[in-house]
Amino acid sequence: MTDSKEPIPPPAPETIQASTPVRRGAFHGFVWAVGHLEEIVTAILLGIMTGSVGLSVFCRYALKMPLSWTEEVVLLCMVWVCFLGASIATKHKEHIIIDIVVSLAPRRLAKGMEVVSLSVVSAVLALLVWQGIRLVEVTQDVETTALGIPTMYIYAAVPVSGLLMSVHNSRHLISLFRHR
Repeated sequence: MTDSKEPIPPPAPETIQASTPVRRGAFHGFVWAVGHLEEIVTAILLGIMTGSVGLSVFCRYALKMPLSWTEEVVLLCMVWVCFLGASIATKHKEHIIIDIVVSLAPRRLAKGMEVVSLSVVSAVLALLVWQGIRLVEVTQDVETTALGIPTMYIYAAVPVSGLLMSVHNSRHLISLFRHR
């Protein structure tokens, strides 16, 4: 190292290689899709929900022929979007928190508080999954009016999202212990 404060000259243009786009294979795309599956499914359901509402409004007011099934499609999509959205928020640690106490606490105490918080959330999520499975079992023989599908497909969002949130919550808890 030298003590001079002279700026380092940029490299000569002939030494700079043209940037080539990095080619990623099908496997990389598959891994990305699996990692973002919740977001992809939620976006698709949101699109189906929006399309169903638009179709329902068009048929009702433009064609004067209301569709009976669109309301149930929107309900099914809305329930899944809400529960998958909660899972996505857990995945990215986006849930609303009141962190004034944690921010004022010493670092070790704050970490301990976060461990306790994540542990309590894990217990609540275990209860949510358990009760969600019971709800699906109870509603498997009940059919929707217009579509005639079992209502368990609507209520399955509860245990599925609870399980996904449990996975994300456990991942956060493990990473908290790794970064001591």
